[in-house]
Parts: sequence; C-alpha cells; structure tokens
Amino acid sequence: MLKKSLLISFWMLVLSQVVYAQHPVAYRLDSLINDAITRKAFPGAQLYVYHQGDTLINKSYGFHTYDSITAVSNQHLYDLASLTKVLAGTLSVMGWTAEGLMRPDDPVGFHFPALKKSSKSDHTLREVMAHQAGWQPYISHQNTVFNSAGRPKSRTISKKPSNRYPYPVDTEWYVHKNYPKKIARRIAQTPIAHRGTYQYSGLLFFLLPDWSQRVFGRPWTAYLQAEFYTPIGADRLTFRPLARFKPQEIVPTEVDTLFRNKLVHGTVHDEAASMMGGVSGNAGLFGNAHSVAQVAHLLLARGSFKSTSMLPADLVDRFTAQAYPGSNNRRGIGFDKPEGNYPSALLSPESYGHTGFTGTFFWVDPKNDFVVVLLTNRVYPSRAQQGLYDLGIRRKMIDMVLTHPEQTIPVAAHKTDKAQR
Repeated sequence: MLKKSLLISFWMLVLSQVVYAQHPVAYRLDSLINDAITRKAFPGAQLYVYHQGDTLINKSYGFHTYDSITAVSNQHLYDLASLTKVLAGTLSVMGWTAEGLMRPDDPVGFHFPALKKSSKSDHTLREVMAHQAGWQPYISHQNTVFNSAGRPKSRTISKKPSNRYPYPVDTEWYVHKNYPKKIARRIAQTPIAHRGTYQYSGLLFFLLPDWSQRVFGRPWTAYLQAEFYTPIGADRLTFRPLARFKPQEIVPTEVDTLFRNKLVHGTVHDEAASMMGGVSGNAGLFGNAHSVAQVAHLLLARGSFKSTSMLPADLVDRFTAQAYPGSNNRRGIGFDKPEGNYPSALLSPESYGHTGFTGTFFWVDPKNDFVVVLLTNRVYPSRAQQGLYDLGIRRKMIDMVLTHPEQTIPVAAHKTDKAQR
C-alpha cells in the first residue's frame, strides 16, 4: 500500500512538473491569484491575459464572497467602477469625435449647457479628461439626501419607482427624475484649483449621458450598445445589470455602512453614480473579463474589429498618447498611462489602461502586443481591504508575462486566433 501511494505521489509530481514546463506563465498566474485569495486580498477574480497572438489565460477564481457559496465563473459580472470612464465615457467621446461632433480641444462650455456660463466653460475636453483642469475630484451627493432624522428626503428619494422617481439608487430606493440636473449644477459650481496641474477628477463624465440624449435623442446606453458593445461581441458590458441578468450572475461589492446600509449587489457601488440612477460616465458599468477584453482588443487593433474600422487609427493614437508630454501629468485623454513602476516598469510608454476602485484593472500595450484584464471585488466586505495593493498583484502578473516572453505558451483550451480580435 505504501509502495502504491509513493508511486502515485511520484507520478503526480512528474505530471505537475510537465504542466509547469508546458505552461509556466499560466501556472504562475494561477498561483499568484490563488495566493491572493488565500491572503484575503479579494474573495474571487477573473483574469484574462493575451500576449503576442494568443490568449494565455481566461479564467475565474474563488467565490463571490468569503462564505464560499457561489463560485465565480467566466460569465459573471463585476462592478467595473472607474473602468467606466474609459470603456464607456472615453469610448463614446472617441466615437463622437470620429463623427465630427467633438474635438479634444473644444471648450466644454460649447457642449455642456450646465457649464456654459460657469468658470469652467473655456476648459477643453483634453484638459478635463486628462485631469489637467484643476477640477474638484468628487462630489459626495449622497451626503445631501438625508433629513435631520437620518432618513432620505422625500423630495429626493422614494421607496417606489414612478414617473417622478424613475432611477434606481439601489433595489429599494429611487431618485427623482430631476436629480441628474442638480448634479450638473453642482459640478458647474465647484471651485477650480491650480488649473494646468494634474488632479484626478471624474466630474465631467457625469454629463455624458445627457449629451448623448440631447444630440441623438436616445439613451447613452443604447448608443454604446449599438455602436460598440454589440458589434464587437462585448455582450456582458451593461449598466443596471439587474435589468438583464440574475443576481446570482453578479458579484457583490461592499457591505455599505455609510450610505445604503446594506450589501451592494447588482447596483453601482459608487455613491455619486448611484444618484444618477446607475448610469454615469464616471462609474456604473458592469461586465466580465471577456467583454472588457473585447474593448481592449478593439483599442489594440487601433479601432478595427475583424477588418472593419470602427474608429480611425490616428484618433485612437491621439487619445491613448500622453495628453501633455513633457509635463508631470502621465495621463492620456481619458486613459491612464504608465509611470515608473506603475503599473509595471516593463510596460512600454505607448501602453495605456485604467483602474477601478472596486478592484478592477485593464491594460493594453501595443508595443508588446499585450492585454491584461483583472476583475475583483477587493472592497468586499469593506473598502478598507488593501491586499490587492499591498501584495502588488497587478505589477507581479504583468511582470510574469513580460519578463520571459519566450515562455508565454498559451493554454490550449483558450488559444485565440488573433485575426478574430
């Protein structure tokens, strides 16, 4: 019996070494993510990695929460948080620019009525989207909706949907139809600090849904689906996911003890975006790693999908390049850019991407022919969870792929024809 057990152990060791030899990077990525889950950096994750013509890994790990009841699958949706700024907000501005409706150096007062007579009216789209305009980072609208007794004000929030309260804050609260206009007025009234220096701000992105509705006469979400998501097969990118998907398909985010006093599950985690009814260019988009990767591949191919040009190549280049070269602002127009070891020293200066507060991340490197998507709910059960950052997960996974490119042998089951991207 002992001899048989030793023989089995020997062959398991041999098999593991063969797998490691055949797929060293995929094996290391597996170990990295599983170790992060063990260390409670997040309860589960989706990871997609493409490099030089092949998908190395497209896999889910762990569970929705630490109770280990619902395992994460590749079809499940994560709250993408600020990835929305690129995958929806910036993407739509690029589309409108391609149609001749906008230009990066247009003043924002020309396009957004709420800003026309404000101190921000002459600021350009480039300035604001590259976070160079000195705008305030954020407005905590949720702090204004409660009365002295700590209950939601009836003129702002209702517990039942209606024509007056059509927009879901979550599954139990609905916000007044005019509240997005109030948000726009507050944005116009915020002070400006140090125009011309880098300060991250998401305020302009709140105004994009209204612009689309006014110009096209249809919801911004419909524009994104028709013009981008559906044609490229990003079938699981959506706002307000509970309208399309079962709760079991959506990964929870945080146990909110500050605003909603409940587990946030299926509605947007970002409080200000929730006061927009979950549809904002700042946050609100949900999706799985595969659908995020479809947009990343569209960008990697400089606006082309299956030989069809969806965006001009030079326009993609302009938006993803550093908006103010030679300055201390690393950002592109809407896109984040690498700087030093962030997110990895091995990425080329041409690379770009974005991060999300809930623990989401994607990056594209044209020079290295590389795409990575990591989706987690690192804010579960609390945003105090910092393991994703403390363990350097994002840098480590990029380094694993780009340090030894000769070892990036794809997992056969996930091999992808580059021409189909």
